[in-house]
Amino acid sequence: MEVIFDISLDELPIFLAEVDEHLQVLDQILVQLERLDSNSNLLNEVFRSAHTLKGMAGVIGHDRMVRLTHALETLFDGIRKNIVPISSPLIDLCLEAVDGLRLVSDEVVNGQSSDVDVDRLEEGILAFYKTQENKAPENLSGNNGSNPPKQIKEARKNGKAKKIDSRLDQVIGVAENTNKKPVEILAVIKKDSIATAARAFQLMLAMQELGEILAMDPTQEQIETSTPVAKLTAQLITDFSETEIFAKLGVVSEIDELVVNGHSNGHEQGKTPVEQPPKQENQSKNSTETPAPTETALQLQKQRNNGHYSGDMTVRTSVERLDILMNLVGELITDRNHMLQIRNRMEADTHGDVVVDKLSETVTHLGRITDQLQEEVMRIRMLPISNVMHKFPRLVRDLAQKTGKSIDLVIQGEDTELDRSMIEEINDPLIHLVRNSVDHGIELSAVRLAAGKPERGTITMTARHEQGRIILTVEDDGRGIDPEVMKKAAIHKGLITPEEASTLTEDQAINLVFLPGFSTAEKVTDISGRGIGMDIVQTNIQRVNGTIAVDTHLGKGTQFQIILPLTLAIVRTLLVEVGKSTYAIPLVMVTETLRLQDNDIKTIGGKPVTVLRGKTLPLLHMAEVFGLPADESSSKYPFAVVVHSGKQRVGLVVDSFCGEEEVVVKSIGALVGNVPGISSAAILGDGRVTLIVDVMGLFKLTGIH
Repeated sequence: MEVIFDISLDELPIFLAEVDEHLQVLDQILVQLERLDSNSNLLNEVFRSAHTLKGMAGVIGHDRMVRLTHALETLFDGIRKNIVPISSPLIDLCLEAVDGLRLVSDEVVNGQSSDVDVDRLEEGILAFYKTQENKAPENLSGNNGSNPPKQIKEARKNGKAKKIDSRLDQVIGVAENTNKKPVEILAVIKKDSIATAARAFQLMLAMQELGEILAMDPTQEQIETSTPVAKLTAQLITDFSETEIFAKLGVVSEIDELVVNGHSNGHEQGKTPVEQPPKQENQSKNSTETPAPTETALQLQKQRNNGHYSGDMTVRTSVERLDILMNLVGELITDRNHMLQIRNRMEADTHGDVVVDKLSETVTHLGRITDQLQEEVMRIRMLPISNVMHKFPRLVRDLAQKTGKSIDLVIQGEDTELDRSMIEEINDPLIHLVRNSVDHGIELSAVRLAAGKPERGTITMTARHEQGRIILTVEDDGRGIDPEVMKKAAIHKGLITPEEASTLTEDQAINLVFLPGFSTAEKVTDISGRGIGMDIVQTNIQRVNGTIAVDTHLGKGTQFQIILPLTLAIVRTLLVEVGKSTYAIPLVMVTETLRLQDNDIKTIGGKPVTVLRGKTLPLLHMAEVFGLPADESSSKYPFAVVVHSGKQRVGLVVDSFCGEEEVVVKSIGALVGNVPGISSAAILGDGRVTLIVDVMGLFKLTGIH
């Protein structure tokens, strides 16, 4: 059925981006709440996200989304009031509703009603709430009873504190014996905000964290109807200073003006309060007990600061424009390299020429500017890897429930940034690795306890930068990989013969996991067992010039390490000469370079090898692999570039080294098609076209695995 919403094409990307952000928050916090039980900061965050979603849906007239988020709000409010205890059935119910929200939010794009049964989800949530409400004792929290302080009594008598909340008597009783004071707040919301009610609700939640609200216009009930709010006025009692109040409320975006007790913070001019908070050695009891911001809250604030939320200091733009800008910078880098070569030739031919010296200075400056421009464009394209990792707590929780296992997920380095193109490429490999760790790595709790391990297994995901590369690891403390089991499974699947299995080293046996069709699962499930997971992981990683290595210890656990370049558009390479041709080898694949002598070369099974630090290193002569004529002027084995894939190393024999160069990757094109051992092409500074070597393609081409 076709559905129409009150939203323009310009507003649609902003709406979808904010919906996705809030759904991510709901996913993350719900999983955290299941482990942490009750946490006021987490509850405020999850309630705020649900209400913001409802406000946004109400603005565009998305009734189904409003109903579902309102039901979630009711449930979250019950948790905050200690009516609904946190439990796995509760989290299951909430996560199912979040999944439903994802689908109904797509209706805004598709213009068609989805098959999500909103009535069933809404009724299920409300029925759960009613059941818990009937079990819960009467909520008497906050009833400390006492007489109102004199100034608040007078305010009530004079009619200054209107629309007082029903809990006012309780609130005043608490305030009388503290240093709290009444504060009047005015917030003017931007006229062009697409969710004014949501902004008002965010302000209300922030004020609740500062103290107790005595009066508010509009009221919470009016805000929850998603009626547009131009301004919000409130009276509360708090022991926070004006500066601290400005800081707390100033986090809410799309606020034109903020006034506290008649003092404006100059928000409309982008100013900040002049007053500095007094430094006190002994804070009030209330301040001491104020919980610190949660990690999720800090991440949300960081996202706002990085422009993931719309605001005055950020600009949203399309990915296509960033790609065009990156291509232009790539062309500029090619021209820079060309100009540097021209400068070097002119300096070699003419010494002391004034014009050449001036040209050299200009080219040097242009090169420096180009480097800075490239760095800034790269930063614009960079995204924190948390954009991928945020989904894994939910994924691990769901998989653990299906397998009957108890598993904790630890994520480290989620602020590590890499190019958005790489973000897209690593998503599927990471999902496969995590699923593999849950299904094959972590044991059942009874097995772990019998082995002297903690009852709960742990999967650790890490990300870090190292020498211009991104290194990702997925590690579990499970059973580890048994090489003998791997050999038997491969023989059973018909992937290798018993004779081949007997010649495999432990590392080679473990790497059988990457063979297409390989699986050790006894039966096929919806998690694994089809043998189409790990080979896809390796293929996807190799496609972006990355490598994957396995490090495992039987009975202790397994680690998968992925090494990737930071970007696919511009690659640092080692240029080598093979015959009369120049090839570029991605530096991320290079371990070291060697100078060989004829007596360094041995043969095993008719294939050339050398010994490097006591270990055998297979050699591949690139001229033979690519069918190039031999260069009679060069010695037989002058140089070798040691490249790696996981723990496998090979020496690529070349005639000479030309140095390192940053090249812009260009597709070979449909006319040429796939060339074994070649991934793409690049234009060098002197205008020549060089081919970029596909190291993994060479491994497969020559039968080295």
